[in-house]
Amino acid sequence: SNSCTSLFTSFTKILSNARMCGRYFKNVAVWMACIFVVVITDVQFVSAFTAGRFAKSKSSSLRMGFFDGLQKAFANESYSAPPEGKKVTARHILVKSLEEVDEVLGKVAEGKEGFASIAAAYSSCPSGSRGGSLGSFSPGTMVKEFDEVCFSPETKIGEIIGPVQTKFGYHLIVVDKRTGM
Repeated sequence: SNSCTSLFTSFTKILSNARMCGRYFKNVAVWMACIFVVVITDVQFVSAFTAGRFAKSKSSSLRMGFFDGLQKAFANESYSAPPEGKKVTARHILVKSLEEVDEVLGKVAEGKEGFASIAAAYSSCPSGSRGGSLGSFSPGTMVKEFDEVCFSPETKIGEIIGPVQTKFGYHLIVVDKRTGM
């Protein structure tokens, strides 16, 4: 009971000191440092956690040290990145006709230019300026015909696939990476 009263009194004192610090210091960093100093230097507050009923408690949240509690509060474990799902990283060259497809495939076969420079020269898609790179995407992001090729297990990584016809034209696709499959 004395420990509870001591804890409540200490906590009230800390809050009032923190509010006072907030009035004098408009800079958030200085304000936070002030609160930290008040908490650390308040012997009654620290002793309330280390003595009496709190130290004998079986609860894991009360058994952890003061600094462990601070570290856990700012760990942000609840908001970590979600596990990576199905994704593909791909490049493509989009042209309007089969004649252009033949011309592009001829340039690729010559081997004088890389896929990126051919995409920049021939692709009608804005991604042509990035060497045809579409980045990484999940299923359902692209049109159905495009997705089917990119997410198909038969599509080999690093090989040019196509032409694949969609409502936008004809695509020559290179799948660079697949994850989550």
